[in-house]
Amino acid sequence: MISLVNLTKRFGARTLFSEATLQVAFGDRIALVGDNGVGKTTLLEIISGQLRPDSGERVVAKGTSIGYLPQEILALRGRTIIEEVITGCPSVSDLEALLARLDVQMHETDDLTEKARLGMHYAEVQSQFESAGGYTLEPRARAILAGLGFKAEAIVQATDHLSGGWLMRVALAKLLLLEPEVLLLDEPTNHLDLESLIWLEGFLKNYSGAILFISHDRPFINAIAGRVVEIERQKLISYVGNYDRYVVARTEALVILQSSYDNQQKKLEQTQQFIDRFRYKATKAKQVQSRIKQMDKVDRIELQSERKKIRFNFPQPPRSPEEVLILKGVGKSYGDTPVYRKPVDLTVLRGAKAALVGPNGAGKSTLMKILAGLTSLNCGTRALGPRVTFTYYSQHQLETLHPDWTPLSEIQAAAPEASQSFWRSILGAFLFNGDDVEKRVSVLSGGEKSRLALAKMLALPANLLLLDEPTNHLDIPSRDVLGEALCAYSGTLCLITHDRHLIRQVANTIIEVRDGEVTVHLGTYDDYLDRCQRRLAAASAPSGKSTSSENGKSRKAEKTKPVAQVPKTDRADRAKQHDLKRKIAAIEATIDRQQKEYETCVALLSDPTTYQTSDRFWTLTKQHEQLQEEMPRNTASWEKLMAESEGTDADAGDPAGRPQGVAAGSK
Repeated sequence: MISLVNLTKRFGARTLFSEATLQVAFGDRIALVGDNGVGKTTLLEIISGQLRPDSGERVVAKGTSIGYLPQEILALRGRTIIEEVITGCPSVSDLEALLARLDVQMHETDDLTEKARLGMHYAEVQSQFESAGGYTLEPRARAILAGLGFKAEAIVQATDHLSGGWLMRVALAKLLLLEPEVLLLDEPTNHLDLESLIWLEGFLKNYSGAILFISHDRPFINAIAGRVVEIERQKLISYVGNYDRYVVARTEALVILQSSYDNQQKKLEQTQQFIDRFRYKATKAKQVQSRIKQMDKVDRIELQSERKKIRFNFPQPPRSPEEVLILKGVGKSYGDTPVYRKPVDLTVLRGAKAALVGPNGAGKSTLMKILAGLTSLNCGTRALGPRVTFTYYSQHQLETLHPDWTPLSEIQAAAPEASQSFWRSILGAFLFNGDDVEKRVSVLSGGEKSRLALAKMLALPANLLLLDEPTNHLDIPSRDVLGEALCAYSGTLCLITHDRHLIRQVANTIIEVRDGEVTVHLGTYDDYLDRCQRRLAAASAPSGKSTSSENGKSRKAEKTKPVAQVPKTDRADRAKQHDLKRKIAAIEATIDRQQKEYETCVALLSDPTTYQTSDRFWTLTKQHEQLQEEMPRNTASWEKLMAESEGTDADAGDPAGRPQGVAAGSK
């Protein structure tokens, strides 16, 4: 569908691509990788048509639609969230507006001939609207927004006051609803929580078109990519497979390249020795000239330059007491809206490395701010252990950097008592060398700003780290170094991140924030996921049925127990779940019935004979309008009931039977 042929692109004296070539076929899943600044975003802009190459060709098959999600999104104003997403399909929106105008004209005219003509036109446009997916547009938009973390009641609110991260989700929803044949995504996972990220993975796996994307999320690349294209030495080098296979293939390729380089250098050296030895000997003149010509024609092998890599370890802090931080009976509200349904009791022990997980808006960042003492409490207490010092890294940490300052002045302000050599050594570890330390912060890339913010954390050692999305804008090698440093860190850690690889690498405790409750799960992230799966499987299993003789024995044993041993709360939960399932089944039946009525109504309105009888036409029109109003409401009610049902399923405690609210760590 798309071909880049001998592409060259320069910015000033710097060459990003030189005669680079790439083929994109239907259904391709291509991840673009490479060091920061090598031109990944520039390549997407060239493919999307926003930038022109200096030379070479960009060939796009006729009729191919391309959708592009950039890293930075402009403010969206004047519409609700759902309206803004639907505008991503302008052709459908235009047809819908035309239908509305025709409907008004048909109601206003009393001329039966004109009414019939308008009715015929209405039927034609309606047929086009239906073929374009117009009647399923809003339900699909709602489903995509729900998958990206928008609550049903939020999507009718204006976009004017959304943060940058939520605006990015709106832009992504518009693009996914449009379903272009080629989807270009520049860091789509940066502002997604884990649940939205997993939903996006599933959506893209089933996407019919081609996808080219940039991401620093290793599991995301592994889940989506069928090919990895590396930008290296101004070329586009393609590797088959996901990121893990790319790493192995690249290592093998480098070994082969090094061997070929060594062999070539050995032959060139032997040839040069022959030339130097017999250069002035008349009897060897022809042979010498022949060797010189051979040397000139040799296509010299160039080794890939070693990638620069940040190198650091967190300073090993003073030993803290056993109980690092304690929350007792903590409650927090914004206005009249409580963040948590019940008071939060949480004890963070020395050596705990806890990852806070849960959907966006559940209260993870609020809990992190409570741990850091940066927000007021409506009730309860927060107590920091003696000799405990902490560093807080917020997800908006980059905004705290001063645009007019330099990396050197930022480090100096963080550790004013330190020496010049100390400041420069920290900056050097984060790849700020030479004149780089004197650049203004405003001209630094997102990755450079993230590295600078992390460098400031090293200025003073702390025995408690509170990190809210520290990996944003960091490339995969830098994330790996951060993970290694956090593993080696001897202090206590509380972390929010959507990087599942980092959670698996570091966490020994999972703190789940969901449905207004804070629940602690001891163990790794995979242990937590396994418990969640078993809990959901148990909740969805048919009552009284078993798939093994062991389960059968358990059931017999349970029959001998008195009913009084079943906790009342469990019985209440089961009754609530049964009632929800009954309501869900009823509304699903209503939706199915209305969908059939709607399809019948659309078919009749598309039939020209309908317009020969005025009463029949107006009856069908009224039914059509009524169904259009009722179906979205019923769909929204169904979504709300499903969300409530899932929340009820998740209300069970820790399957291991441990007391809740204590993050365990090493003593």
